[in-house]
Amino acid sequence: MFSDIYLGAAVTTDATVTLDGVLQEESLLCGAECSSTKSPIGGLRVGWFVGRFPWLGVSGDFSVFIQSWGIQSPYEVSVIPISALLMFRAPLVRSPAHPNGRAQPYLAIGPSLILSTAKLAEGLAATGTARVDRDTSVDPGLDARVGIRLIASSWISVVLEYRATYFTPAWKIQGRRVATSVWTNHYIIGLGIHY
Repeated sequence: MFSDIYLGAAVTTDATVTLDGVLQEESLLCGAECSSTKSPIGGLRVGWFVGRFPWLGVSGDFSVFIQSWGIQSPYEVSVIPISALLMFRAPLVRSPAHPNGRAQPYLAIGPSLILSTAKLAEGLAATGTARVDRDTSVDPGLDARVGIRLIASSWISVVLEYRATYFTPAWKIQGRRVATSVWTNHYIIGLGIHY
């Protein structure tokens, strides 16, 4: 078994948005100002590679990232993907002490249940006109990864990973249906513990 704790950057590609089914000129993330936004990501993964088939594994993953788009867009979206992953790894730099290799490139793919909360803030607190409206959506999504695990000792490793997530949320904000698609690229470094 293994557990990974990781941090990194989440880069979300800007997407069109519909309000009550009508396509809007301004996009969800940053209006007309940019093509993507960046935010930190953190997460935890727990998994197991099958003893009889050491190249095959399964894992569960929980992570959080918040897209805060500042003055370009009034929306802020926080995202919590919970993923079940099928993992495949290749053993490189094998030795008797490390039969599965000291370097283990891997591929993982699986479904996600993605909880997302959109928040729309309007007005100014100083003038007493501030108003915040929010809604949460739970949607199916896709989680795909490619990475490498570098074994430092019998119980510690370093993980370098690229991850892509995709889902299509819809929120009800100020009485209107806000719908979009969210494609995020994640660049991750993590610490693995083996037990």
